[in-house]
Amino acid sequence: MGQRPNLPEDFKSEARIAFAFLVETEGFAEPEEHDNRCFYGSELTYRRADLEVSVGFIWARPEHGVWTDLSLIGPDGTAGRSVSLYKAYVAAGCGPPQDVPGTVHNRRTMLMRVHQHAAALRRLLPQLPARFPDP
Repeated sequence: MGQRPNLPEDFKSEARIAFAFLVETEGFAEPEEHDNRCFYGSELTYRRADLEVSVGFIWARPEHGVWTDLSLIGPDGTAGRSVSLYKAYVAAGCGPPQDVPGTVHNRRTMLMRVHQHAAALRRLLPQLPARFPDP
């Protein structure tokens, strides 16, 4: 009998791979990991001088989900306005919200969602923070 997947750990491992471009080419620091067992969530937060990217996974039943939020960073280093990736992606004209789905039914779709979010962010990033939408 095989070992059951550890979705939060699988999420963090896959997100580090999919979002590696943030550190490698976009000037973001290595991600900080956050786990919130009370809310059944895991999160990786990437930060650079002007922008913070948080990608997370909620494993609460009955519905799992992947989400990505963007926050502007002010000159004093504090987080300012925040918006979801799918909203910023659509507002910037990068594509429809279906390009950034969040619902997860199993491990396979969770891994797929992580890569879909990374691809959407990669497409949107050149327009940020100049075209950051209002919340």
